[in-house]
Amino acid sequence: MFKLIFGLGNLDIENVKALAKLYAEAGAWMFDVSPFMLNTLNESIIECGLNPDDFKFCVSIPLEGDKHGKKAKIIENKCKKCSKCEKSCPQNAIINFVCDENKCIGCSKCKKVCPHNAIELYDKKDYFEAFKEILKAPCKIDCVELHASVPHKSRILKKLKKICKKYKGAISLCISRKVFSLNDSLLLIQKAREIAKDNADFFVQADGNSMNCANSQPVSTLECVAFAAALKDSGFDEKKIILSGGVNEFTKDLCHKFSLHPKALAFGTYARKSVQNLSYDEALKSAKNLVLNASEACHG
Repeated sequence: MFKLIFGLGNLDIENVKALAKLYAEAGAWMFDVSPFMLNTLNESIIECGLNPDDFKFCVSIPLEGDKHGKKAKIIENKCKKCSKCEKSCPQNAIINFVCDENKCIGCSKCKKVCPHNAIELYDKKDYFEAFKEILKAPCKIDCVELHASVPHKSRILKKLKKICKKYKGAISLCISRKVFSLNDSLLLIQKAREIAKDNADFFVQADGNSMNCANSQPVSTLECVAFAAALKDSGFDEKKIILSGGVNEFTKDLCHKFSLHPKALAFGTYARKSVQNLSYDEALKSAKNLVLNASEACHG
């Protein structure tokens, strides 16, 4: 199964619409957006003549402190206008030394290359409020995912309880072995499943080399595959595992080497960059190849 991650912080309407149309035609299984973009996603699928019910819609919510929910800001009085940040941004979010919040996905690439310490990252804090608002409308939601790559189990479980109190569909918990050991991950998953016991389903998104800006190397995807394989070896159902963070063209082969057949591969920046600057036909061909890649990884 192929899951497209638009980027939790991606609020660029035109970008979301274009990607939704392309990957819907390519045969994607699930689309992952922030609560701010759910209506845009639904409208995009309808506009291209497809049925939203043929796809799964996942709404992602970051825990405060998770890098997926952060935004970059350029500090004007420190900026020396060297343009290194602009050149490094995978989303083209920085223009004329101003970061567009709608395009920024919080990857911190700009901050890492800035030689003047002129960029700060801050939490965008209204995701949960936006989630509660879309629940009031007749919006299609098949899954809610909590991004929890922060070292605070009590805060994670508290937020999950709030989500499950509002929503009874499928739940996905996105966690990273960079934050929790395998044993701590398993304990967290066990407690999370107890909280979500009345929900329709429960998945774990095994987050590996997240926010890697589409690094096309086998080592980039190794961590998420290894994490998923460790979860499987510990008794967790592999068909309840989604791989993310560093997922690329090499993920399929590594899954086969680990005898791993997960529920889905979640392609993020890699999928978005793979279709940039291509004609529609070329982009569609590339998208179909990624969808096929994911299917072969999951089904062997």
